Amino acid sequence: MAIAIPNFCIALNNAKECKPAMDLATSLQLYFRSKVTALTLGGQVSLPPTMSGLAVESHKNLSKSFANTESDLMILPIATDHAAAGVVSAADANKIIDQLGRMVLTVPCNGTQFNYSKIVVPIDSSFETRQKVPYAIAMAKALGSVLVILGVSNDKSADSEVLINNYIRQVSSNIQENGVRCVSELRIGGNPTQQVLNFAKEIEAGMVVIMTEQEANLVSFFSGKYSQQMVKGSPIPVLSIHPKDLIVSDARL
Repeated sequence: MAIAIPNFCIALNNAKECKPAMDLATSLQLYFRSKVTALTLGGQVSLPPTMSGLAVESHKNLSKSFANTESDLMILPIATDHAAAGVVSAADANKIIDQLGRMVLTVPCNGTQFNYSKIVVPIDSSFETRQKVPYAIAMAKALGSVLVILGVSNDKSADSEVLINNYIRQVSSNIQENGVRCVSELRIGGNPTQQVLNFAKEIEAGMVVIMTEQEANLVSFFSGKYSQQMVKGSPIPVLSIHPKDLIVSDARL
């Protein structure tokens, strides 16, 4: 099933512009032909004619304003220690992700212009881990990226390695069938979040695609506290996908 994003939002602060977030919004809008609403804090914000604006009193009202737009995605610029730009802190971003229950694309405003030629898709030993793949495919098509499948686990057992390798083969086949180039690698042992961040830095990736909160039927490393660590620690954009958004049919690759 092809992923469409007919409506999305971007949070903006007129005093703290984050150009990489705006550039990313423009690229996604062009590809998906989306209606884009800018949730603006701090007064009047100059917007391109392709975006409409909605004033928001404070970052605490972002979740409610997002819900009123019926959007599928929020692009959320994150303030970092290295730059004044951004709308919210990483901690507040994680709260918003939990509140929204929809896709959130966090963009660190650290003065970097991101190169989206490679997007990292972590795959662990849980059944649900593969459900993020359709969204990664959509992003790869929109941004002209290669998907880099990274098998990770803190379990060094042979059974875990065999299972993850099987999942990697399945998702790689699905990605290629959808006309997107992909490569893969396996990293076993250690903290999965740190493994992904280290790997993304090594290959100079521009984005990571993860799942968010822990639900009763989910045992993925990339949910709950691991997703929060990823958003907080990542120097590159992170697409966080809520389990409610996952396409069950595509999980059975």
